[in-house]
Amino acid sequence: MGIFSSFRTFRSSPGADADYILPTVPDDGCNLVCDTCTAKVPSTLKIETGDRLWGTVKPWRYHILVATGKTDWAHGLGDEKSSVSVELGAWSPVDESLERVMVSNSSLAPPPGYFETTERESKKTTLLALPTMIEAVGVSPSSAEAVADGLVAIKKPTDRLPDSIDGATLSHKGHLAVVLICSHRTRDKRCGVLAPLLKKELELNLREHGLLRDGTDNRPGGVPVYFVSHVGGHKYAGNVIIYKNTGEGIWLGRVEPKHCRAIVEETILKGRVYPEIMRGAFKSDW
Repeated sequence: MGIFSSFRTFRSSPGADADYILPTVPDDGCNLVCDTCTAKVPSTLKIETGDRLWGTVKPWRYHILVATGKTDWAHGLGDEKSSVSVELGAWSPVDESLERVMVSNSSLAPPPGYFETTERESKKTTLLALPTMIEAVGVSPSSAEAVADGLVAIKKPTDRLPDSIDGATLSHKGHLAVVLICSHRTRDKRCGVLAPLLKKELELNLREHGLLRDGTDNRPGGVPVYFVSHVGGHKYAGNVIIYKNTGEGIWLGRVEPKHCRAIVEETILKGRVYPEIMRGAFKSDW
């Protein structure tokens, strides 16, 4: 399978391990394509297949999810009615050493009462920082930037957490990994069509290994799958980003349902990647 024997990660910040080598799946019969998968990419979707994928993302170090409970959104964060999204759409970290922090709307469920109020300061939601997997619950629009700065200041999941930041309660989510799939149909039909197919197939395979977690199952050691808004590179749909509790961020492109079994069994469980679908990666220095 291997195009290369290994990938050296992007150096994305002083907090990233620049010497980390991504192990690839050995060329010993581990096939990326699952023949038993029944879902297929519609032939009407035009996916770019000529570019080399590796290096088609800008270096990044953190990713903050805004809980909206939705699977599609307005064009940009600043266009969303969710006030926390609007505030973080214009946010940049106080820590200037962080080259890039991604912020995405997500299908992560917001706290109870979120949809029942239209009052700006009452519309509090949840933020999830990755790859540290630190969750902040009760984030108001006026506190969104301060909470985001506090989240990216936590460099390791083993760091002692403050009880709260500006009224938002912090906790560590004990996930094995978190999987994100771009589903932003408003931005591009390709992600909107592929995302549900990929989520169904990934969850099927995670369930077989006893790893699937949803909003009602908070057992540690599992893997939730969330939809997210635009991350870049719709022409390389499906875009899947995996954050592991060992500090890796692994960005995959051109993912199809037939790849999902191998992604679960090799990348999530064994930490090995297929060069053919790699767009970018980093390893936190934990």
